[in-house]
Amino acid sequence: MADEQSEDDERPCLHCLIVEVVDNFFAEYPVSEETPDAIDTDEVITALAKTMAELTCGQDATARQSMIEQLTQGIMEYDAEYRQQDALGQAGSHARH
Repeated sequence: MADEQSEDDERPCLHCLIVEVVDNFFAEYPVSEETPDAIDTDEVITALAKTMAELTCGQDATARQSMIEQLTQGIMEYDAEYRQQDALGQAGSHARH
């Protein structure tokens, strides 16, 4: 049991890894020369949607619908959390704006 907990403690945060990949992608392939720190949110949304669809395509319709609803709920919850942090002047993520 202790070995399992130790392995979990060393497991990286998937959110952090995804943000880092997106950040590195747009650092290497900027949206434009005028705004080198910008990200193309349409491209990110499309990539996330395609990834979710690919990961769930083998599931039955009910399971897929449940995952879509869970994702939508998660987006709404984290959006509210990050907006609250932003209003308080706290950084909510390391992602570029």
